[in-house]
Amino acid sequence: MTAILVSFILITLVNVLAYIWAYKNQSDHLTDISYSACFIAVVSYFLFFEGDLSLGRIVLSLMVIVWGLRLGGFLFYRIHKMGKDIRFDAFRDSKSGFLKFWILQSISIWIIVLPTMVGLAKDLGEINIYALLLWAVGISIESVADWQKFSFRNISQPKGAFIDHGLYKYIRHPNYLGEIIVWSSIFWYVSPHLSGLEWISIISPIWVIVLLIWISGIPLIELTNVDKYKGNHRFDAYVKRTWRLLPGIY
Repeated sequence: MTAILVSFILITLVNVLAYIWAYKNQSDHLTDISYSACFIAVVSYFLFFEGDLSLGRIVLSLMVIVWGLRLGGFLFYRIHKMGKDIRFDAFRDSKSGFLKFWILQSISIWIIVLPTMVGLAKDLGEINIYALLLWAVGISIESVADWQKFSFRNISQPKGAFIDHGLYKYIRHPNYLGEIIVWSSIFWYVSPHLSGLEWISIISPIWVIVLLIWISGIPLIELTNVDKYKGNHRFDAYVKRTWRLLPGIY
């Protein structure tokens, strides 16, 4: 439990230092790489210093580490190509506004990785194969969706063009669906070993869902698209025939 609490302090410290550099240089190059790096560092510490190297613990760790390497590498490459992240244009030059983002990121990292830390503090001798398979589905969806959108944006497109092929033919935010599946499956992997107050770690997938559906994910993109594609009848028709995240549900 002490290591779990200390991890929050260290995660916050890393993000505050990254904030200082990012604000001083007005750069977005550390934002996503620091996010992924915190997950990888925390999980690596718990794997090597909070228990034996059992197969179950190694697999759980790799579920997070592979996700972090994939996402961090992709986002770092994307920001290198794009130069900046337009999501931060409204508050990048505001000390308090930009700092709030980095603090929220620290809190989010700690909440999301909580079940992994709890699980790695235990002797996970067996592999939860069903949770692992679900994780594979989630990271595959997220990876394919990210690359499809990135590839689309890197090809010269006529004004008003939008991605409506591949996974985006069926739902408007498949990358977020993959992210939710990844963290839900990680909690599922750990859940058979939880007891008492450890069940609080269910906040991890719940927090991911809340962030993406109601706070910083889908709402921001959908709001931006309202202005970006105003009067675009093709986009209006696309919105009417697709769902945001889950066909028939949302």
